[in-house]
Amino acid sequence: MNRYLLAILLLLPQFAFSVGEIKNNKLSGIISDQKDNSPIPGVSIFIPEIQKGTVSDENGAYQLEHLPSGKMTLQFSFIGFESVIKTIVINKENLKLDVKMPFTTVTTQEVVVSGGFPSAQHENSIKISVLKEKELQQLSTPSLGEKLASIPGVDVISRSPGVSTPVIRGLSLNNIIFLNNGVRMENFQFSTDHPFLTNEQGADHIEVIKGPASLLYGSDAMGGVINVLKEKPAPANSFKADINSEYHSVTKGYSNSIGVKSSGKDWFWMIRANQQSHKDYKDASGDYVPNTRFNTEGLQLGLGLIKEYGSFKIYYDYLQPKLGMTNDESLEVVSEGKRKNHYWYQDLEQHLLSLKNRIFLGRYKLEFNAAYQFNNRRLNGNPNSSIFRLVDMDLKTFTYDSKLYFPGSEGSEFLVGIQGMHQSNENKGAPNRIIPNAKIDDFSVFSLLKKEIGDASLQFGVRYDHRSIYVPEQEAGGHSHGEAEEHEEEEHEEGEHDEHDEHEKELVHINRNFDHLNASIGATYHVSESLLLRTNFATAYRVPNLAELSQHGLHGNRFEEGNTNLNPQKSLESDLGVHYHTQNHNIDLSLFYNKVYDYIYLAPTDEPAPEGEGNVYSYSQQDAKLYGGEVAINVVPLSFLKFHTDYAMVIAKQDDGGRLPFIPQHKLNMNVKIFGKGNRTFKDPFFSVNWKYAFEQDNPAQFETSTSSYDLLGLQAGSDFKMGKYKMNLLLSASNLLNKKYIDHLSSLKPLGFYNPGRNLSIKLGFNL
Repeated sequence: MNRYLLAILLLLPQFAFSVGEIKNNKLSGIISDQKDNSPIPGVSIFIPEIQKGTVSDENGAYQLEHLPSGKMTLQFSFIGFESVIKTIVINKENLKLDVKMPFTTVTTQEVVVSGGFPSAQHENSIKISVLKEKELQQLSTPSLGEKLASIPGVDVISRSPGVSTPVIRGLSLNNIIFLNNGVRMENFQFSTDHPFLTNEQGADHIEVIKGPASLLYGSDAMGGVINVLKEKPAPANSFKADINSEYHSVTKGYSNSIGVKSSGKDWFWMIRANQQSHKDYKDASGDYVPNTRFNTEGLQLGLGLIKEYGSFKIYYDYLQPKLGMTNDESLEVVSEGKRKNHYWYQDLEQHLLSLKNRIFLGRYKLEFNAAYQFNNRRLNGNPNSSIFRLVDMDLKTFTYDSKLYFPGSEGSEFLVGIQGMHQSNENKGAPNRIIPNAKIDDFSVFSLLKKEIGDASLQFGVRYDHRSIYVPEQEAGGHSHGEAEEHEEEEHEEGEHDEHDEHEKELVHINRNFDHLNASIGATYHVSESLLLRTNFATAYRVPNLAELSQHGLHGNRFEEGNTNLNPQKSLESDLGVHYHTQNHNIDLSLFYNKVYDYIYLAPTDEPAPEGEGNVYSYSQQDAKLYGGEVAINVVPLSFLKFHTDYAMVIAKQDDGGRLPFIPQHKLNMNVKIFGKGNRTFKDPFFSVNWKYAFEQDNPAQFETSTSSYDLLGLQAGSDFKMGKYKMNLLLSASNLLNKKYIDHLSSLKPLGFYNPGRNLSIKLGFNL
């Protein structure tokens, strides 16, 4: 009850402020080239806070109407020019803002929203990497995890292109948080077989926080945060539609996406439908890797109202993937190279309804967001068995967060906020229960202060979190991905129980509360216009998940035993970053050291397993450390030539000398890109060569083996072009061009002896109205 009273007290101040007289605030101006003052048509002007934007006309002029009063951040962006980011205070009906855009040949910064305050990347004390819309479109892979892995410091644990989970600086699963447009995703992410159910089709961009983010997002954000931001509404008073299709030879797979959206002066709507289907992929020998097929359908809807006193948006996301599972049992029954899921697959369903609101109350701003997500996870086995549906669970999650932004003086911002979650898991009629019926409640309160002092920007925050986990008394269990459940069920039906069976049953009951206080302090110092330094010190924590606390049974081929007495993981990380840029090149260097206390890991014991083979595997804890860094260099020596190089490494050790699992190989990427002149028909044509080298991983964890080095070559060519009055784009790609046989260290098919995908030739075609 106290937490709800606190929530009311925090929200009450909003009603004390008068909205005042509603005005039709307008913002207008001229956008021109900094070099010769010539107007620039087609510049995108966008206000992320209210999701409203427009495009400059042929004279470089723009106008936005019905804007709220108050402080807001604007981004002006156009290909070939450095993005201009302005923070303005709208306090009169007709505000003029002319912008001169400087020419640049390298990647420019973006406005990011995952760091607490909407701001330019260079103003954040925590490193936020951005994968832009154009970059997403040019990543030719059906796997969202592989797209994320193009960011230095991010990798992917993969069973197939459809089943993958990201790794940030060596931490994964419940150690990172995945957001869908700011909404925390809950998809049974305690296992590498359970990917985050988020659809990136049509996304505007993806933001990745590399490092602790518990200050902003609570438990599980020890390793970082991935936020997939929805596509922007159509510019004011316009209608847009697009159709995008792609084909991949390695899976004989295709993907289609259709989007339609429209905006008026103060409203917008959007709808997008997508579907993809992939057969079992082939390795470099031309052999099928059985049951790596997957099929997905999705739908995204959005509706928004933007008035002088605020913005109000509602979104609905639906995703239904069917993901093949490659395991010992499926190898015996699955026909290779097929498309339809029939044996041994996850049949998943995800519904997400979210509300995002921002109210402007004089000099105050109130943000209130709420979301409900329903996730049904079914694991289907052999349809010829008497038990086909092995797992059937419903996960229901309600989340909310509210932030009150206080009036700030010039160069300062301050907010207080609350966040909460109520979650319930319910097992249905299927015999296997990898996690029990349970209820989880979260509540947190936090504050964040940002202050500019001279050439430095300081950021400080504190946060208190409370989590309660309640598991009513029930039989503990797991599942084997095999047929043992069928035999057990038959015995129960016949009443053939013996004393040994009764003795093996174990009950689980959990009623625990966890409290934690986190803090973060960081600074960004602009040594000059070209050079900035960034440092941050932050604490983070993670509450043990339900599987770690309660499991008792076979999971795969191991008998795993949970530990109801596990402590939360805690960490302290320090980061140091250097960024240098000129018109023709930029350099990013990031170093980190992360000390993790009570790291949770699985290890064998001396106790013989009551089922399966070998001994019982039990969850234990020990202190650990992770350290390393990333460097990325972009150089454009000529207007038509660009070189890119990045290198990422992470070393992870337990204090007893053991190694942590799922630590990626050190990786070096190089890219050479050549730009064409183009003409009236073809615009921005390019050709690129990519080379990746993964170093040998000779420090495996206890259950892993060493992995040899490998290198991959890729080619890409593409262009935008016009067909009549329509805009189109074409992309041709070849990955693993030399068709090399290799296994990545984070492939979860490695224990089964299967190689990663062989050569993949792909084609993407987009049509824009």
